[in-house]
Amino acid sequence: MTKIISPPSLNLKNPNELVYQKFSAVVPSYNENPRFVRVLNELLKTQNLDELIFVDDGSSDGTQETIKQFESDPRFVYVKHEKNKGKGRALKTGVEKAKNEVILFLDADLGNITSQKIYKIAEPVLKDEVDMARGSFSRRRGRVTEFAVKPMMEILFPSLYFDQPISGQICAKKSFLKQAEFTERYGVDIGLLFDAIEDGQRIIEVDIGRLVNRENSAETVKEMSRQVLETMISRAGLIRHKYKLVLFTLDNTLINEKYFSQFLKQLGIEDKIIENHKLMEKGEITAKEYLERNVKLFRGMKISTVEELCDKLPTVKYAKEVVKALTRRKYTVGIISSNFSPVVECYAKKLGVHFWNGVEMEKKNGSYTGKIRKKSNGWLQDDFNQGFSAAFNKAIKTQRVKALETIMVTGNEKGMATFKAAGLSVAYKPKIKELRIAADKTIYVLAELLAIIE
Repeated sequence: MTKIISPPSLNLKNPNELVYQKFSAVVPSYNENPRFVRVLNELLKTQNLDELIFVDDGSSDGTQETIKQFESDPRFVYVKHEKNKGKGRALKTGVEKAKNEVILFLDADLGNITSQKIYKIAEPVLKDEVDMARGSFSRRRGRVTEFAVKPMMEILFPSLYFDQPISGQICAKKSFLKQAEFTERYGVDIGLLFDAIEDGQRIIEVDIGRLVNRENSAETVKEMSRQVLETMISRAGLIRHKYKLVLFTLDNTLINEKYFSQFLKQLGIEDKIIENHKLMEKGEITAKEYLERNVKLFRGMKISTVEELCDKLPTVKYAKEVVKALTRRKYTVGIISSNFSPVVECYAKKLGVHFWNGVEMEKKNGSYTGKIRKKSNGWLQDDFNQGFSAAFNKAIKTQRVKALETIMVTGNEKGMATFKAAGLSVAYKPKIKELRIAADKTIYVLAELLAIIE
């Protein structure tokens, strides 16, 4: 029996006519020798099959030798990944190779699949009754489906019901699949379903009777469950919500002012930098001139000496844990700072952020030249507000996010310039009233950030 799932009313065409006369099939396989033999034989007997793309995802079990028996069929296409890249990548490779608009995905380990069952999945799409058909089957559903996936589906999509939401037997159109996101490994099938729902695709579940495939180990089932749920949560927006990028400043945010002062003192340049800062505050020099004067103080210093001192600088409490938690929750994390590159880069490595933007100093023969690299000219502005705004705009451009999808965290008033543009502005231990007033939220322990953004 065929069940209409979403949307409830479909614009059905003449049920006896095929709108698409042929389809391509993609079979991803990793160490499924010789189980895939039956699948391929049944596929090649299926009516309207025009192309069979077998993607060997880095198998090491004799697949290449066994597959030779199919090479004489002109419809058969063999593609080999030199190393295992995961089911998602294998399916994407198949889509890229396919020459037909209608594409069928079929698992390689189906022990009792038949050409009749295969065509039953493809037929509704060939007739353009639906945009996606998914094979449903009467075998005992696994623990992942029953105890993890289906309860989550009920929460996310209470008006929809799928008997086999993580079925890998899928027929869809290339125009949709080309722009869909292919999650690696076990999350790919549910990910495609979520993409189809979001895209407004007409989806149907087709009952193809009993299906037998390979039993998975308990460890595999556990990992499968984790990946499937992670994909569901991520696609439903429960991890990232509306924000995608978190930007931190460095001074008074990720680095304690006291320790940075000690660092400058060890280099023998603290007094001169304090003097330059006073001149800037009096308006006698610009932020550009302040940076240029300070970078000259590093002239002739050995890179190794400066980096060794940088490595000893501690991070503020919970910084590492917060960055790690943000990364796990699928945020992109970056640092923008008007500090010099040895310090900014050092903290970026310590914390494991995705990228950083600081004032980069020229290097030559193992020492600093006392000049700023041209790529950092964005920081050379009359005031730091302009420099931070330029760094913020560069970050959202390179990371391909909108300003409103960005969270800005700073404990330094110089970073205030970015607050109006960011989707969420967070002041960390603000020392001045203006910073606290300008921020959407104020925190005094960095770990509070996790509670705020969720």
